[in-house]
Amino acid sequence: MKINISRFLYFLIYLEKISAISLDYTLYSQLSKELKDDMDTNDVLPSSVLNYFKLTKDSLKEFDSYLYFAENDRIRLKNLSQEMFSFGYDNYMNHAYPMDELDPIHCCGRGPDHLRPDNINVNDALGDYLLTLVDSLTTLVVMGNSSEFKQASKLVIENLNFDKNSTVQVFEATIRVMGSLLSSHLITIDPNQPFGDMKISNYNNEFLNLAHDLAVRLISAFNNDYNIFPYPRINLKMGIPTNSFNHTCTSGAGSLILEFGTLSYLLNDPIYEKVARIVSEAIFLKKHPTTGLVGNELNIKTGNWQGLMSGLGAGIDSYLEYLLKGFVLFGNKKDLYMFNEIKKSVKRYLRHG
Repeated sequence: MKINISRFLYFLIYLEKISAISLDYTLYSQLSKELKDDMDTNDVLPSSVLNYFKLTKDSLKEFDSYLYFAENDRIRLKNLSQEMFSFGYDNYMNHAYPMDELDPIHCCGRGPDHLRPDNINVNDALGDYLLTLVDSLTTLVVMGNSSEFKQASKLVIENLNFDKNSTVQVFEATIRVMGSLLSSHLITIDPNQPFGDMKISNYNNEFLNLAHDLAVRLISAFNNDYNIFPYPRINLKMGIPTNSFNHTCTSGAGSLILEFGTLSYLLNDPIYEKVARIVSEAIFLKKHPTTGLVGNELNIKTGNWQGLMSGLGAGIDSYLEYLLKGFVLFGNKKDLYMFNEIKKSVKRYLRHG
């Protein structure tokens, strides 16, 4: 399996800078030069990826009237974003840690709603596994806060445990917890340390081991006797819940390839990428024969669409996102083909606002 972590990171940095360009197109040349300077000449993204969105100084001029703001405003808002993150993070650590998140009304921590197992609005995300702290690790890196990243990493390594009687959504646990653990592992072991000194003393692959532990629990969702589509939720200790729903949203089933694939690469174990890719491709094959669009909900027992509504919003969005990012990360041309085919259908059949 091919994977190019540095290429993927540069792609994300490129998209981040494109966002800045769309707000101030006069920065285009400067930011493009910075991107090229940051890249090793032997590891430049293929032009087909860099030019995919065809964003140039000229093509962005039409958005001037409502997207442009001055450089001093950009810097002010950047600093405000850092202040907002620090405010939320510090208050979580002071009032909610080690619970999953801060209840802003009562200024205390909260975790899964064990008294109401059907309260999926809370229980899908909160698994009694230090969620906010784990989820914040890579944001600390982006903010350049090396000292707090190392302190937070120490707390996660010493205290995170997945042997919990918590029923969580596979999708949420994958993108927020496993994704952060894998990213933190890659950032920590990177010899180039592109985000500053984020090396952890005496690090022994603890982030990777935790991600593997979680994946072993999540992969039980694929133990479906009826179909290849995974159950939407699993109990971290006992596997598939006895009262599990028999339907899953398209994003929930089809947005696992980045984390599962990266784990397969790091462990040299193909099973995780294999199960995620089979589902991703199966969803594509179920697109409507006329419109080429996918629905927003699947019945995991029949394999048929249960939600016939299509679109680019919740329930579908990240499936399309992961097809494109999967191509960038793994170089699998089938991912790009599937993305392009659905994109053509979206442009043809979905209303333009």
